[in-house]
Amino acid sequence: MGFVVANGLTMHITKFKAALLKTRVSLLAITAVWAVANADEVGTLLSDIERWGKLGRDAPDQLTESVTGKVEKHATNVSAFLLKKLADPSLSEEALEVYTGVLGLTKDTNAVPGLTNLFHQARSERLKDGCFASLAFIGGEPAVGFLLAHLESETDKERRFRMLNCLAQAQHPSVLPKAAEVLECDPRREYWKSVFVFGKMGDTAVPFLVTRINDTNRNVRFNAIHVLGMWELAPEALQPLRERFWKEEDEEMRMLICSSVTQIALGESFTDFLGEVVAKGKDGKIVERAREALEEFPKAKAKLRSLKKARRPSAKAFQQQYDLLFQSRGHKGDYELLAKSSALADESALKRLRERILQRDSDEAFYDYKKVTEIIWQNRFFAELK
Repeated sequence: MGFVVANGLTMHITKFKAALLKTRVSLLAITAVWAVANADEVGTLLSDIERWGKLGRDAPDQLTESVTGKVEKHATNVSAFLLKKLADPSLSEEALEVYTGVLGLTKDTNAVPGLTNLFHQARSERLKDGCFASLAFIGGEPAVGFLLAHLESETDKERRFRMLNCLAQAQHPSVLPKAAEVLECDPRREYWKSVFVFGKMGDTAVPFLVTRINDTNRNVRFNAIHVLGMWELAPEALQPLRERFWKEEDEEMRMLICSSVTQIALGESFTDFLGEVVAKGKDGKIVERAREALEEFPKAKAKLRSLKKARRPSAKAFQQQYDLLFQSRGHKGDYELLAKSSALADESALKRLRERILQRDSDEAFYDYKKVTEIIWQNRFFAELK
């Protein structure tokens, strides 16, 4: 009997081993197919990069978008390929501009020495700016340290701004003290400079900006409040802004603070502040606007309640639109679908998208930034809505 059992068990083990071997062979075949497909994709990508380098600024949008959308997936291969390219003395500076830009997208810290060497060797300011931007995009201590050291020796105001605008992408705290000079710009003519620099830094900049709410320099105070309230919607700034409102003597500044607080505040903190302004405020125009906002609040709340019902939070639908928007820096994708499918838990991702959109460094990027900010605000409001 024992022999029969043992023999049966042996047969089962033999069958199991055969099935396991068959599965392993299948997995190896699948892996081999994937490896070949991946190698083909990498080969095509590297060829496209080389083609872009030859065409330079005449490269079609379809080519540049295809390359930039695939670099992150194959960052190691792309970086190794481009680092060899940078060592080619026969390359034109226009080709080098392309290669340094793509190299930055890999975020490979191993590329930092090659980019710093090229920065020193570059003859054109355009190529130097390209190296600077790529180093900032890669980030990390070595890259940021090199860029800050170079910033120290730069005296031209506009070039310093361009450098700080690039450095902001690294989101490194050591950049903040240097970026303070951007807050001194006249907000009537150059408010956008603070939005670009501190908007790209995102949450990293919020504590620093909060310390500038009470600055004695009016421009610094104005720009800090403007970014915190109208762009970042930073909850950490709510109480400091409320306190500053009652200390502030400049009427225009008080209006800005009032607008900023009402952008950040939700629920009772919103109505309490406006009620206090109506009861204690001295500025007729601000008091009148606060009263109007309080009167309109129930209607706005009802409208937002209806909007909340139309929402269909979906992680899959959100990610689909998010990926399109993130990879294209806000150009491709549906913001309305992004809003309908998003939830409060998506706030960190939405903040990253805002920062990514600002990397376009164009005025029209502000409109898309505002769309994402509106989604963040709505998600917060819906979470509070009873």
